[in-house]
Amino acid sequence: MIDRREERIRHEYSRLRTAVVAGLALLALAGTVYAGTPRAVSGAGGAVQATGPLTELESRVERVNRGWAELSEYYEDQVEPIERVLLRYHDDEQLVGRISTAVVREARAAGLPPRLLLGVLLVENPWLDPTARSFVGAVGLMQIMPVHQGGWSCGSDLEQIDTNICLGARVFAHYLQYTGGDVEKALLRYNGCVTGSNTPNCHLYPSRVLARSGSASLLAWAGGQGASAGSP
Repeated sequence: MIDRREERIRHEYSRLRTAVVAGLALLALAGTVYAGTPRAVSGAGGAVQATGPLTELESRVERVNRGWAELSEYYEDQVEPIERVLLRYHDDEQLVGRISTAVVREARAAGLPPRLLLGVLLVENPWLDPTARSFVGAVGLMQIMPVHQGGWSCGSDLEQIDTNICLGARVFAHYLQYTGGDVEKALLRYNGCVTGSNTPNCHLYPSRVLARSGSASLLAWAGGQGASAGSP
């Protein structure tokens, strides 16, 4: 399923790139018709070189091609590995794509490794249910408490994927800074396990997150081969 999806994405990229290039060509052609024939000058050896709309078109096409190449590289290096992991937990490719993109974007914005944020998400909500609610009122993919609604300019709808992951990343980054960069202590605070009495065995939370993060790294960044990352 993953291979077919990758092929379809590349096909869509190719179609979109072709459409953009064709559109730029039409715009350049229209500009040429309006402005008249491009001026020609003699180059080395008497060769005629075109200037004006033609060279501008070439420059635009080059920028488009460069942009698509960068986007494709970003997807393959950052988003696609996380998608591989999440597709083991949920078969809705559109949902998985939205979550994976949000995890990478918000982790980078908060200065966190995306794999670590992925580990938190897989412990908090391995069912990938944006509407999930815990018995203490935590909501969504990363189980955000309502007290954080509207914080960090992330938004207030805790069931909205981007808002929820944005808040999760910012909350964890805040605790990481508060604890002086101690990942385990920050994870305990994220879980509400400061004293160790809020939830049974909550002191095990950091090891569970790090285990999920490590497993995801091995599976996804090695090409997604091997045993399953686990089930909810």
